[in-house]
Amino acid sequence: MDRIVRCYAQGGGQDWQAYCLDLDIAVQGKSFAEVETSLREAIRLYVESLADLPEADRARLLDRPVPLWPRLAFAWRAFASALPRRAAPGRQHSIMLACHA
Repeated sequence: MDRIVRCYAQGGGQDWQAYCLDLDIAVQGKSFAEVETSLREAIRLYVESLADLPEADRARLLDRPVPLWPRLAFAWRAFASALPRRAAPGRQHSIMLACHA
């Protein structure tokens, strides 16, 4: 079954971070392209590592969102970046990834 997971990247220059909000996975890198690739790979490896687990354990580990505070911080940044005076082009990206879960 394919599932869409919500991800978010922020940074600038050579300091980028990307987070999977639905699986509590984070990566760092020197560019948006690097963190996007690293996050895709981290999600793939995480989901693959669950393949041999019993269904109940797999379901529990696939429903592992980040804690409330990072979610609220993400929501605030998304809201603030939508405001014309607060926009920071090229520094924040939302990413929707499909993963086979």
